[in-house]
Amino acid sequence: MKPHVQYRHVTESVWMDLGAGARCRELNRDETEDATISLFEVSAGWSDDEIGLGHGDLEVFVLGGELVFDDGAVGAAGSYHRWSSKEGSAAVVRSTGPAVMLVQRVPVVVPPRGGADVVIHTDPIEFPWRGHGQGRNRSEMAVLREDPDTGSQTYALRLPSGWVGRAGQHFHTVSEEAFIVAGDVALEDEPVYTSGSYLFRPPHVVHGARERSETGCFALTWTNGPIDFNYVTVEGSMPVPSAIRRSGGCFGIHSHQIDSENHT
Repeated sequence: MKPHVQYRHVTESVWMDLGAGARCRELNRDETEDATISLFEVSAGWSDDEIGLGHGDLEVFVLGGELVFDDGAVGAAGSYHRWSSKEGSAAVVRSTGPAVMLVQRVPVVVPPRGGADVVIHTDPIEFPWRGHGQGRNRSEMAVLREDPDTGSQTYALRLPSGWVGRAGQHFHTVSEEAFIVAGDVALEDEPVYTSGSYLFRPPHVVHGARERSETGCFALTWTNGPIDFNYVTVEGSMPVPSAIRRSGGCFGIHSHQIDSENHT
């Protein structure tokens, strides 16, 4: 599992020159599994095989510019793509101009079917948005990937301006990871998370108080299993069970969280 990162901005990570017109800022890494999340900047004419993003299951969110895939699909800013790329496979993506992308990479668990690279593209106008909550707690989420075996998810989250969280203090038995694409969200006793901010919260970290967004927020979030909500008492001094850590807050709205939990 990746290390706990409660707050990190991309500017706190140094650029690594990868050659072939590409560089990256690594946000977090699981040294055991060699799973990483990184911000990449590439120049015109870059292709995947030239810098070797690495074989594995890749998730790519285009933050700026445009990518072109071997199957003819074009990935404009705001689009989401995922594929399985074997070691030594041909390039599946290139850029015609400068581009910026967020890349989530995990080791291959199941090889691509038929031995070929399989690419799934999701245009931002096709994101399956669902509303949650009411009043100032209203938000929208779109599940982009869900593993039928593990229950892990990748989803996009939109918070409107003036949003106020009402989940209350709780913890999950799965990890949560998030990257702020645009806007801001403030968490209790933490810096304001603005565009380019990142967090990774392992299981059993208590969070969820005084969440709010002044301007609204668009974020990408990952979990490593089906989300669960384990609420804790916050009246007076808060007892923290063994193995439970305190955290400043959370803005996650999840598909398994029913609207009754988000009352006005």
